[in-house]
Amino acid sequence: MKIKNRAFSVILFLSVFIIAISLSQQKAEWKGKIEEEKGIKVIKNPREPLYGEIKFELEEDLSIGKEDDDNYMFYGRVNLAVDNQDNIYALDGKNFRIQKYDKNGQYLQTIGRKGQGPGEFELPFKFFIDGQSNIYVYDRRKLKVFNNKGEFLKSVTLRTFVNDFCMSPEGSIFASSELRDAEGSKQTVIEIDSEGELIEKVAEFPFVDLVVRKSGSMTYSFGVSRHVYIPQLYISDIDEKSLCYAHSSEYRIFILDKNGNILHIIQKEESPQSVNRKEKNHILDQMKKRLQERGRNLPKGVWEEVQFPANRPFFDHIMADDKQRLYVRRMKSVLDNSEGYEFDIFSKQGLYLYKTKLPFTPLVIKNGFVYKVEYNENTGEIKIKRLKVKNWEHIKAGI
Repeated sequence: MKIKNRAFSVILFLSVFIIAISLSQQKAEWKGKIEEEKGIKVIKNPREPLYGEIKFELEEDLSIGKEDDDNYMFYGRVNLAVDNQDNIYALDGKNFRIQKYDKNGQYLQTIGRKGQGPGEFELPFKFFIDGQSNIYVYDRRKLKVFNNKGEFLKSVTLRTFVNDFCMSPEGSIFASSELRDAEGSKQTVIEIDSEGELIEKVAEFPFVDLVVRKSGSMTYSFGVSRHVYIPQLYISDIDEKSLCYAHSSEYRIFILDKNGNILHIIQKEESPQSVNRKEKNHILDQMKKRLQERGRNLPKGVWEEVQFPANRPFFDHIMADDKQRLYVRRMKSVLDNSEGYEFDIFSKQGLYLYKTKLPFTPLVIKNGFVYKVEYNENTGEIKIKRLKVKNWEHIKAGI
């Protein structure tokens, strides 16, 4: 009897082992379809991701920030970038400088300072690090360029304001901007040459106009209609050869080469979420509260002109990691007080790979690490945090 049981156990073990090997060798089946629109390939993804849901296993690896050392102290909003040597750059706008640290968090140098001279900053807003570690800083309609040693090279005056931007290897600028024409305001993807001149409008999307009031000879504009539920245009660098843009009114992401040509379009099946009365009231209450805290009031009738879309935007952030995967942060309801953010992850080829939830929105995802800026509301202390993704090598980049 013992021999039979032992034989049965061996057979059962072998069966399970063979089934496990067989399952591991099976490839996931993508259930979307690929079509063409005007000669452009459109990758149409189903609601469910190819590999289901994944959890990023995060472990803090590095912390940068000291209140008693000026080289490690930050003030206000901080943006981050990481170069190909894993050096960390922090654009500290209210300190009018960029701080550079090595991969171990050791201070290397300060780039820029407050002022109007060469290499100085007035209101640095966004920056970009290219593949050669050259630095491009957007500062009051000027693009200020530094080499990989932090030495100032030139300042280029742009003919229009930009919201976000990335660079091509040839020196042209791809940016999101707001332009006006006879039909009103439009959110626009533009290409600008190295001298700041507009080359072309790559794409346009409608945008709500400001509420305007006149008093005597003065005209006043109010941005109350531009709240969190107004669809926005997003642009993100992918690698040295490509970038993407998307307008959150529809779940379509346009992948471009850096000559401005559309390579393909990523689409995902998604049901729109209607904006309800509670959400509208919440947004209005928050806007009024912020104005009251600043001691401001709006003229009669302005609040009644606040516009709301029929549906909530599909997303409110897009970024790419160094494996050219796209991370699309899904828009939360303003009534949702839960912690964390949901992301859809797509391959460079446009396949919907995973959905995941992260406790924060990373500013950089690179080489198996995610980077964030942590603000302590009680002490005002600001720290740069790097967290290791322990299961990074298990996160697929395609089929």
